Amino acid sequence: MEKRLIHADPGARSGLVGAWLSNTLSGKSFDVGAQGKSSFHKIHYLDDVKELTDFDGIKIRIQPTYNMIDLHCLLFLRKNVHVQMPNFTKDEYCLETFTKLWEFVVECFEQDSALDLNMYDYVIGFESTFVTEYMVNLYNEIHKQEPTDQQINALEATNKLSTIEIHKNHSTSILKLCIVKEKELLLKESERFWSIVDVYNTTSVDKLYDTVLEKIKPENYGILLDDTTTY
Repeated sequence: MEKRLIHADPGARSGLVGAWLSNTLSGKSFDVGAQGKSSFHKIHYLDDVKELTDFDGIKIRIQPTYNMIDLHCLLFLRKNVHVQMPNFTKDEYCLETFTKLWEFVVECFEQDSALDLNMYDYVIGFESTFVTEYMVNLYNEIHKQEPTDQQINALEATNKLSTIEIHKNHSTSILKLCIVKEKELLLKESERFWSIVDVYNTTSVDKLYDTVLEKIKPENYGILLDDTTTY
C-alpha cells in the first residue's frame, strides 16, 4: 500500500480522510482519528518543510475554510480540547471558550497562508470531507477503483455524526461571524474600537450574536491616535 501523509490542523478530520483512503473506515465514528493506530503519517504543525520533501508517498493537505470554520472549531473543541484538557471549561458559550478557539483559528489561517500548496499531491477544503461525491472521486483517483457501498455507507454515517447543528449564540458561531464579516468588509481585529471581552462581560448569552453583528461596521474600526500625534 502506498504511503500517505496528511497535513491538517487539529479537528480538520485527518483521521476520517486517512481511514477512508486506507479502507479502514468500517463503521460510523465521531472521532475516527481516535480509532487505533494511524494508517498514515499525520502532521498537525509543519515545523520543517523537509517533512514534506523527504516523504516518499502521497501528500495531502486539508485546508481550513471560512464556510465551515464554526464546525471545524466545534470538532476541535470536543475532540481535542475537552479530551486533552479535561479541566477546561465545558461551557461552550463563554468568553474562555471563544478566546481559546479564536487563537486557534488565527493560527490555522496564518499557517495555511504560509504554505506552498504545490508541495502536496492533493489539497482538500475542510468542507469537502463532508461531500460524498468528492470523497468518492478522491478515492477513485488514488485507488483507480470505486469504493464499495459498505464503505460509502460508513463514510456517510460518520459524516452525519459530525454534522452538528450550531446555535446562533454558540462561541463558534460568534467566531465565524467575526472572522467572516471582518474579512468581507476588509476590517482588522487590531483596529477594533470595540472589545469582544466587554461584549461577553456585559451581554446575555441570547443576545451575543446580534450584539457582535452590530459592532462589525466600518465606523467601529480604525487606527487610534494618541494625544502626542502631530499632523
